[in-house]
Amino acid sequence: MHATATVMRHSLGRRTARLLLCAAGAATLALTAMGPAAAGVGPLGTGTPLCNAGYAGTMSFLPALVSGGTAHSEEVAVKMKFTGCSGGTPVPAAGVYVAKGIIHGPAANACTSFFAPPLTTPPIVNFTPSAHLDGPVTWSPGTISPSNVSFSRMRIWTGPAGHFLVRLPAAASLVGGSYGITANLSLRTLQTYTTSCPTGGLSALNIVPANPTAAISQGTW
Repeated sequence: MHATATVMRHSLGRRTARLLLCAAGAATLALTAMGPAAAGVGPLGTGTPLCNAGYAGTMSFLPALVSGGTAHSEEVAVKMKFTGCSGGTPVPAAGVYVAKGIIHGPAANACTSFFAPPLTTPPIVNFTPSAHLDGPVTWSPGTISPSNVSFSRMRIWTGPAGHFLVRLPAAASLVGGSYGITANLSLRTLQTYTTSCPTGGLSALNIVPANPTAAISQGTW
C-alpha cells in the first residue's frame, strides 16, 4: 500500500508539473503574440494628406494586356511608394501602397478595354465588386497607424503627347484606418500609347514622379 501511494504521488506530481509548464508556455505565447501587435498600433492619422512628389512603382497586369485580348479575368496589382506629403495630423513623411484587384468580363485583358488613342475618351475600368483594387498604405513614420484604401474603378488616360495617366477617383474609393474617408490618385507613367501594347503584351506600367516634367503624379489620402 505504501509503495502504491508513493507511485501515485509521483505520478500526480509529474502531471501537475506538465500542466504548469503548459500553462506557462501558453502565457508566453500569448504575450509574444500581443507584444508586436501592440507595439505596431500607433495613433490614427486624421485629415487629408496631399502627397505630390516622389511617386514611383508599378501597375502590373496578369495576364498581360494585348491587342484583341480574350481573357475573361484580369488581375491588376499596384506597388508604389510616395513622398512629399503635407496636411493631415500627424503629417506623414512618406507612404507605401500595395493593392490588388480583379476585373471580370469579355476582353478583360484587351488594351482597348483599358485605354484609348490620344484625345479620345478612355473607358472606365470597373473592378469586380468582391475584388476591388484594395490594399494597405503603410505610413512613415511607422508610429502612424496604417490605412486601407480600396478603389472600385479607374481610368488610364492618354494625353495629347501619348503620355499615360492613371486616374483612381475619390468617388470610387474608400479609406479605412488613418486619414480621410476617400482617396484620389493621379499617377503619371513612363509609357506612351505607341509603346503600350508591344509584341508579347504589356505586363506593367511604370509609375514615375512626373511625365512630362511639368505634370506630376499626386494624390490625396
